[in-house]
Formats: sequence, structure tokens, C-alpha cells
Amino acid sequence: ITSGATLPPKDRDDTVGSDGLTQKEREQLNLSSSAFDALERDFREVLNELVGDKSLERFRLEYEKLHHTLKKAHENEKRLIKKCRELNAEIVANAAKIQTALRLSLQDQNSINLLKKEIDKAWKM
Repeated sequence: ITSGATLPPKDRDDTVGSDGLTQKEREQLNLSSSAFDALERDFREVLNELVGDKSLERFRLEYEKLHHTLKKAHENEKRLIKKCRELNAEIVANAAKIQTALRLSLQDQNSINLLKKEIDKAWKM
């Protein structure tokens, strides 16, 4: 910032770790996992209550289908989050490579300009 204003200190929760996630994101994933575990326990409890009751057999079957779909969606979400982390890490690595390439290119350009000046001086003598 050119006006002399200072930026607020960076919140430690905004720091990206080696896994490509911020502290806040890690906490949200942990909450998501614990919430899913609670849903899994609830499912087992409800299923145990429904077993043996013929009048609720259709409901139990539908409930099992929904639970299976939820589990599949949860697994897909975890897979996608993992893929996002991998892609983010790749982006960070490539950004570092680009910065290095740009720095080297600038150094090369400076060397070229210096050598051109030396050649011009040599021809003027």
C-alpha cells in the first residue's frame, strides 16, 4: 500500500499449511467428519429400531437407500477435497517455478544489456 497505511496482521487461521488448507478449513473438515460419524450412529440406532417391524419395512428400505447415497456423497466429497488439496499444492509449486523462471529471465536480460554495452564500448575504441 503506497499511502503509508499498514495492513492488519495476518490471522493465523488464514495461513495455508502443507496440506493446502487453512486452519479454519481443517477445523470445518473435522466438524464435518464428526457430524457424519454422529449421523452414522443415528442411522444404526434407527435401523435397529426398524428391524423386525413389518409395517415399516418399506420405510426401512428407503432409509437404507438414502443412507447409502449419503455415504457415497460423503466419500465423493472427501475425494474431491483431497484432489483440491493436491491441485492447490501443484499450483503453489508451479507458481514458485514461475517466479524462479521470471527472476532468472530478468537476470539474463540484465546480463544481455550489460554485454551489449560492453560490446558498444569496445567498438567505439
